Amino acid sequence: MATEVVSAYDLDALSADFENRHALEIIQWAVDEFGDDLALSSSFGADSAVMLHLATRVKPDIKVITLDTGFLFPETVRWRDELARQLGLNLCIYRPALSAEEFVAEHGKMWRSSPDSCCAFNKREPFNRAKKELGIKCWLTGIRREQSITRRTAAIAQRDNLGLMKLCPIARWTAKDVHYYLLENGLPYHPLREQGFLSIGCCPEEGYCTSKVKPGEDPRSGRWAGFDKTECGLHVHDQGSGI
Repeated sequence: MATEVVSAYDLDALSADFENRHALEIIQWAVDEFGDDLALSSSFGADSAVMLHLATRVKPDIKVITLDTGFLFPETVRWRDELARQLGLNLCIYRPALSAEEFVAEHGKMWRSSPDSCCAFNKREPFNRAKKELGIKCWLTGIRREQSITRRTAAIAQRDNLGLMKLCPIARWTAKDVHYYLLENGLPYHPLREQGFLSIGCCPEEGYCTSKVKPGEDPRSGRWAGFDKTECGLHVHDQGSGI
């Protein structure tokens, strides 16, 4: 059972230990512990190149799970493909059960009325399917505490909604840490960042799901404007349905 994966570890003790370790050490621990049953989840968002670079420094062939909802910015798709070539990524691209056109035909513009349901269908279901089909026991993510209120207390070692281990190696990093790591390693930000998009997700139509961020706002304030929502659900692990 998936729950046996995480139950074998003391997550509080691991998190406490990892607080004093460099991200590369945390990733190396995960590689030593889980080998090919380890993956990195990447949205190919504003500063995703950091975790992609860190993870592939330790394990060049690490599985990189990414979702193509059919509603991504064209710039995201191009940037994803460019980074895949530059870093030699082992991309595992997963898509929803319905294409974007089929989804709109069946459900309409759900992102306007029920963005949680839209994310459940287009993001959470294919992501859970990816973890199951790939036999993942642990996954890495690049979320950081300073990105939003919902992430401010994120532990480095967590249990996800399927009972797998989830590790956040750069949870403690600041925007300055990210910036200098990118500079030092010749890595790019997402091309839309310079236009004011600090957190980049879907763009089914202008003004929905992803907006520009005003000076002084947290990076995720531009997501789902007008809704009390800052997470798509991949990093919220209390859904009873598992989606």
